[in-house]
Amino acid sequence: MITLVLNLGLKTTRCIAFSFDGKVLMESSRLVNTYISNRRVEQKPEEWKMLTWEVTKEVTSKLGPLAKDIQNLTVTTSASCLVVVDEKGNSLGNSLLVSDTRAIKEAQLLDSSVEFQMVQRLTGTKSSPDLMLPKLMWLSKNEPEIFSKAAHFLNADSYLIQKLTGKYVTDSNNALKFHYIISENSYPVDLLNILGIELSALPEVQPQGSTVDTVLPVVAEELGIPKSCKLILSTYDALSAVVGNGTFNVGEAADISGTVTSFRAVTNRHLFDRHQRIYVTPHIGKNRWLAGGSNNLGGGLIEWVKQLFYNNESDPYNSMESSIKDLTPCPGGLIFLPYLLGERTPLWDPDCRGVFFGLNRSHGKSHMTRAVFESAGFSILHIATVLKEYQISINSVTASGGLSRLGLVNQLKADILGVPFRKLDNFEATAIGAAIIALVGIGYYQDEKEAFQQFCKIERIYEPNLTNHKIYRRYFQIYLQVYDCLRPAYISRAELLSTLNQQGINELILTENL
Repeated sequence: MITLVLNLGLKTTRCIAFSFDGKVLMESSRLVNTYISNRRVEQKPEEWKMLTWEVTKEVTSKLGPLAKDIQNLTVTTSASCLVVVDEKGNSLGNSLLVSDTRAIKEAQLLDSSVEFQMVQRLTGTKSSPDLMLPKLMWLSKNEPEIFSKAAHFLNADSYLIQKLTGKYVTDSNNALKFHYIISENSYPVDLLNILGIELSALPEVQPQGSTVDTVLPVVAEELGIPKSCKLILSTYDALSAVVGNGTFNVGEAADISGTVTSFRAVTNRHLFDRHQRIYVTPHIGKNRWLAGGSNNLGGGLIEWVKQLFYNNESDPYNSMESSIKDLTPCPGGLIFLPYLLGERTPLWDPDCRGVFFGLNRSHGKSHMTRAVFESAGFSILHIATVLKEYQISINSVTASGGLSRLGLVNQLKADILGVPFRKLDNFEATAIGAAIIALVGIGYYQDEKEAFQQFCKIERIYEPNLTNHKIYRRYFQIYLQVYDCLRPAYISRAELLSTLNQQGINELILTENL
């Protein structure tokens, strides 16, 4: 039997066919266009559907007669990507992605309200511009015509689920982005009323592993899948990937690095960060939670350097690794702040931007490349440092996602954190985790640990160079100091840009495959 995983990320959309015993039978992917201008980061939902349908039809076509064995499918996407649709389920504009930070003022306004503070005491989640309610407040103020025509406010997962089944459904972890109160199994109804958002406009919340419905007959025929195929609910990509990483025990952490990096550690305590820097979400197993969060760019940093310096190379990734592998840590004292799109966990600062610090006349392309690679490690060390304040120890990290294919990145992260980094034999942890959740949901496996043992194995362990680790820890203190010193300048820059934009002097609009 076969399960299909439709995985919509920030850079690509994929379809992967897994046998129930964990073998990849067929896969296909397409790049997704992103539209970027300062705080604006958008994609087109119609393109998501078109490309997702394309990759699915390609997979079922290549499966040939085996396609009749497709028993179920599941959808996993990036979280906090707002989609507004009309009564027929058609999108009313571009999706505001998780890294879109135009709702910064709305987030601040929401955070200061008494009604939100009551909700926050139950969820432990602050208001920030990457989340859904501030985005909806921004939409109501700046795009009132679209807001007034809206029938449903969705995330990327519920948008695709509706296209497949006709049902507006999501899981509780995706619903958390709307400040869903898990302890009460409810959206914050009173807060929604104050914001002018109908409860019926939000997707219905169902448990992970539950069966949403059979795929619509017309869709099944179009995609080349059996009309009996059922859609099983998983969860958003970062949390699916933790399951796909086999990260279940206290002391273990997962580093899932695609375009962005999600870094989460397992804890046996449901804690609340008093400074609201990290997320804590339910995890698999009794008394298990995940603490951590996602930054705004992980693998996207490496893609940026590739486009700047190595785009004409026949093998750009090998060229990058070869040029920097023999350099010393932070060569010549060079440090890079990786905030090209602002930063989420743990800074929650939409105004900060990338900076090379310590640049001198002797630095060249290779040194700058090395600094950017190292910044991917400093970013997750920053999260780990916050976790340490709450006695959450990290003994090992399992790496997955596209960035984990670069061995030097894994080694640098091991050196920077000072713990072993384990690389799986399949970097598609998100799709694997979603498949595992679905197969446990239908009862094929007893639990996620049993399923993981069938799907994945550890391919390599990168042991930390403790001499380099000591050096990196000292540079990390400067990394933190540079941001603290620049914070007033970041605010001034954002205010100036806002003034210039109001005068019609706009920043460059970039269209790219992130």
